[in-house]
Amino acid sequence: MSSPGTSPEPGFRRVFHPGVRDDRGQLLGGTEVLHLVAHRGRLFCSLSYKLHAEQPGDPPIGSQIAVLDHAAGRWQLDREYDRAQWRATLESVTFTQDRHGTPLAQPVSVLLAAPSDNRGMVCVDSRDDRTGTWTRTQLGTGATAGGIRSFFVHRDQVTGQERVFAGTVPIGMFSGTYDPDVPGQIRWDARPELDGYHRRPMAFAECNGQLYTTIKPDMWRRIDGPSPRWEKVYTIPVPVIIPSCGLRGLTAVPRPGGEGQVLLASLEGDHCRVVRIDPEDGFRETMELQVLDLLGERWGSRPTYGVVAYDDFTPVVDPGTGSATGSATGSATGQTLLLSGLGATYSTKVDWHPPDGWTDDAWYLIRYPDGRRYDVRRIEAPEPRPSLVVVRSIAVSPFEPGTLYFGGYDPNAKPARDTAWVYSAPIGAALAPA
Repeated sequence: MSSPGTSPEPGFRRVFHPGVRDDRGQLLGGTEVLHLVAHRGRLFCSLSYKLHAEQPGDPPIGSQIAVLDHAAGRWQLDREYDRAQWRATLESVTFTQDRHGTPLAQPVSVLLAAPSDNRGMVCVDSRDDRTGTWTRTQLGTGATAGGIRSFFVHRDQVTGQERVFAGTVPIGMFSGTYDPDVPGQIRWDARPELDGYHRRPMAFAECNGQLYTTIKPDMWRRIDGPSPRWEKVYTIPVPVIIPSCGLRGLTAVPRPGGEGQVLLASLEGDHCRVVRIDPEDGFRETMELQVLDLLGERWGSRPTYGVVAYDDFTPVVDPGTGSATGSATGSATGQTLLLSGLGATYSTKVDWHPPDGWTDDAWYLIRYPDGRRYDVRRIEAPEPRPSLVVVRSIAVSPFEPGTLYFGGYDPNAKPARDTAWVYSAPIGAALAPA
């Protein structure tokens, strides 16, 4: 179903249509844009084939990684998977030291891709930016579909060692260190630091120097040291519906009115909300936003199920336009806002992932720095408006100052074909009042 409209604002431009071919004639498609990632001055895109409605004659391909070199360029195929690997997590991680703890002359960023695999294989692909080739490291194989949902780099507060973490299913939480002498540039440990869980580690965040992850229905904290361990520190205090992934978008933000940081996260489901969790106050939860209530006020009727931060909360510096986009009074400039994708359904059947009732438009949420004010915006596509469904990922342009890229679509339990999309917009247009 389509959500209530807003007056079109100039500036949004569609920059990716599935079904196109790159300069070498290779087909780019997909049902979803899962991740947009800025890496070494280029924009990379993970194209998912989740619930792809195959037709006779389709090439036997799965997820794809595409790359854009400049704003006026054409997307090029960079990596392609087989049909058993229908989507891939994509992340750029940066190291400042090698595995021995020796500082690097310059920080090194490595682009990582992790395909979901129907055969249970869990692997990480690392890109060599000098040659454009990818190197695979297999972490293990499980009895169910395998994959990695999240990556993060953390420096152990006791040993001082810098490690990259991979939140995998079903074989556990793995970590590794930067080693330019091994294939893929990362020396992964042979055994996981944490295992025995059954849901995806949705996100990592470092808060006041400590590393956290969310695995439905809990949050875990790493206890750093020569023999590190993980402890459960928080459990969602409301019933979590089956299709919900629990807490998404885990992010550290400044503690309101005080020193240090607290954790921000969104809860997916029929209790969709954004909360702050304070590690220094017994992990006390503070409600920032009842998402479904806000949407009910803005759209005229309250949805039954919502998702915020499909990918992440993306920090965006408000350029200050002289309107109410900078603060409640419109007088501030240069504040860091957090943007996140937003999806909602009016379905009455939410015990499993609802296939019906989802808003067709691509909505996103804007969080202002004090956490007391949120706004809702959507991508203003020209009429006739295509079915965009959701914003999954938001990235600040690596080559256009003041520009944002939005990517998305979600089939929501129904077959889809060539529905992935990417739009760009000036930050001012993306933040402009509805």
